[in-house]
Parts: sequence; C-alpha cells; structure tokens
Amino acid sequence: MITDMNGKKLLRLLAGVVLACGLASWGAAQGTERPNILWIVAEDMGLDLGCYGTAGVHTPHLDRLAAEGALYRRAYTTAAICSPSRSSFMTGLYPHQVFSKNMRIRPPLEKQPLPEGVDVFTRDLREAGYAIGFPGHQKTDWGFKDPARAPYDIKDWEALTARKPFFGQFQFYDVHRVNLVVNGKQLPFEPCPEHPVDRAKASLQPYIPETPAAREEQGAYLENINRLDMKVGALIADLKAKGLYEDTVIVVMGDNGPPLFRGKGFLSERGLLMPLIVRVPARFNPGFRPGTVSDELVSALDIAPTFISLAGGKVPGYMEGRIFFGPNKQPEPQYLFGLRDRLEENVDRVRSVCGTRYKYIRNFLPEKSCYEVGHKNVAAVNAGLALFREGKLPPVQAAYYQTKPKEELYDLANDPHELTNLAGLTEHQATLGSLRAVLDNWITEKRDDGKFEDPAMLKEMDRRWEEFVKKRRERPQKSSELLPP
Repeated sequence: MITDMNGKKLLRLLAGVVLACGLASWGAAQGTERPNILWIVAEDMGLDLGCYGTAGVHTPHLDRLAAEGALYRRAYTTAAICSPSRSSFMTGLYPHQVFSKNMRIRPPLEKQPLPEGVDVFTRDLREAGYAIGFPGHQKTDWGFKDPARAPYDIKDWEALTARKPFFGQFQFYDVHRVNLVVNGKQLPFEPCPEHPVDRAKASLQPYIPETPAAREEQGAYLENINRLDMKVGALIADLKAKGLYEDTVIVVMGDNGPPLFRGKGFLSERGLLMPLIVRVPARFNPGFRPGTVSDELVSALDIAPTFISLAGGKVPGYMEGRIFFGPNKQPEPQYLFGLRDRLEENVDRVRSVCGTRYKYIRNFLPEKSCYEVGHKNVAAVNAGLALFREGKLPPVQAAYYQTKPKEELYDLANDPHELTNLAGLTEHQATLGSLRAVLDNWITEKRDDGKFEDPAMLKEMDRRWEEFVKKRRERPQKSSELLPP
C-alpha cells in the first residue's frame, strides 16, 4: 500500500492488478514492430511557440512537429514548479502522494523514498523491452529519493539510438533562467544571435506592468526559445540521418510555466499550462490527423500511463493518470487539479481545479501576496514593485503585490489571462459552490492534508543554503559560469 508521512493509508494497491491487461500496444494493434519513443523535455517553457500563435519567435522545427502531429492547447502540469511537477510525470501520481509537494528539500530536511510498490515509469518501459536512455541535460530533481534501481540505463545518445526499440528522455536546460555572466553583464537567459528577438515587438500579457525591464526579460526569454528550437532541429536531423525519424514517436513537453511574471510557481494558466506536441509516424496509426489541434484536458499525470500502454507494458494500478491517445485512449476527465506548496523559503498552500470552462483557486494563506511567495529574481516583478509603491499600477497589475483573495473563480473561455475574479458575483455562486465542492472532495479522497514543515527546520535549511551560495559567489568566476538561479 502507499502511505503518507504519518503512516496513514493513502492508496490500496492490489498486487498484480494493472490497467493494461488486455490492452493493445502499437505493435499489437498495427501488426508492426514497436516504435522508438523520444521525449523532448524543455524546462520552464510556456505556450510560446509559433504553432501556439506567439508572435516574434522563430520555431520552425517545433512548428513542423506540430504540423505533422497533434498540438495540445490545454495540457496542464500538476504543479507550477520543477520538482513537484516532474514527480508527477515520472510516477503518474500527485506530488503530495510521493512526498514531493515542496520545492526544495535540502538538509537538514531529508527526501523520502517512494511509497512501497511505487516506482518511476521507466521501470515499466524497461520491463516491456525498451532500452532506457537519458541523454541531454542530466537533471532529475524529483523531490524524492532515487529508486533502488537506476531510472535510466544509457546516457549516451549514440549508444541509445543504436538500440531497438529505445525510449529516450532528452532534456534541455533551455528555457530555464541561467543568470549567465558574459563580459561582466548578467543575462537571465542564454541569447540566440542567429535569431534575435526585437524587444519592442515582444508582447506582454495585460497583467504585466509595462517597463523596459519587463520587455527586455520577455524578449530574452523568447530568444532563448529560438535557441532551443535550433537544438531540437539538430536532434531531428540526426534521427533522419540515422533513418530513425519514421520509426520514432516524438513528444515535446514542458515541466511548468516560464520563469516570468505570474508564471512559474503560480497556479495561474501561465504557471500550469505546458506545451505538448505529439508526432507519431503514419505507419503506427496515431488515431489523429497531422496538424490536429486539441483542446482536450490533458494532465502531466497522463504522460506515463499513456506511453507504458502504447509500449505494450503494464500500467500500474496506482497511477492517477489516464491514456490520452492511442488505441487504448480513455475518456477526457471532467476536471484537472493543481497544487502549490512551499517554494524555497516561501511557505504557501494553494489548490486549483479547472474544467473545460471555469477554474477555481483556493488560497489557504491569503494574507501572503504573490510577490511575497514568488521568485524575487524576475525583472518585471521588481520593476513593477517600484510602480506599485508609487501607486501607478491599474488594479489587474497591482493585484500581484496585494494580499490574495481566499477564493478565485475565472471564466477561461472569456478571460484566459484570469483578470476578473468572479467569486464575489451573485450570478456565479452556483458555479463557485460546485467547484468548491469538487475540490473539497478531491482533498479528502487524495488525502491532501496540507501539513506544513517545522519552521525551525526551514530556517536552518535557508541558513545553510545562503552560506553555500555566499561561498560560491566569493569564488573567482569565469565569464560563462552559471550562478545559482
């Protein structure tokens, strides 16, 4: 069984019960050999590609994958920050179910092992006969202790692509904030001189205060996406040169929203929505036409069970996600749920639920502003703070620096930027009450107890980390050395 930190029963596993019994894999369904599977995972990237309608970016390779496959416009992570988010697509469980709801867990706090019977999904692909690879940026950062067996077997791209069939999780550190020092100047993102972005033409969301700092930051972020696209293009070219492109299912996905104003770390659409592109070679009959654009609700929880099933593996019965495409496709869920807990030293607890139209957010610590619990290295946030203190921001922008409402309700169909909170309006009380009950039931069913960590332990964790950072910054640095984000 899976237990929580106090030993209480969380889920009951029935030995040998799996979702995949009797289900067809690609090979079984099509009478062909099984395809290779390549996940391309980009850190901190929002829906900011040409294929998503973003102006000013140059992403021909990613756009071509979308044109040849399916583009999902409502794919959500379970949490808007690295470790909690990644824990979900690696296990098919919510962050709190695998002791990974808080970001980060450093000494004197200790990471917990996965609950008994739970493992990362690569175990199931390995058992299905796939070679398991982890080329690219070697970041795991899942918030829990590594499983007893190494999650990946091959780190070299050449060695991996020589195997058949292979699964590769190719990670790019783009578009993560890097704080790169070049010629004495600190840059938030790596530049792309081949495809620069005109800062004056970079579009700012309406909740971002208009400042030169915000425009520079937004443009630098988009430019780094151009850099990522070039790397993806090189990877695709290599697959084609090896004759593997039409033998390989390619998935492009993010882990959470961008490290920008009201993005990473928040349960806003900007924080939770992740890019998701799936390209399946025609001979494997993906079940969708090339160029498909889907508004179906997809969760990061769905990624693992989908590809275990399609690889012919056994989907563990404990997984919360569903199979979102392929011959064994399961129905779209009515709701998706999001979690926000501690981010570094910033203690918080927020939960959200969204359906096809409305989204409900509950702030358990409404006395804390978004500014207080968010990243402090966002240039647009710091520039906006000065304007806020001068009383120069309109309400939709000033809200970031003010205490939060206890409840938020948004009509995503008419208000995709979540500017107008409907929770206090009489005509929306029925919707508010319905989603409130849905979230209450989920909290109870999933045993999301909301317990906070010992403040003294957190204070000591912060002290040790600040001491480490201070010593690191005091070292002589090379022009290309990365500073802690």
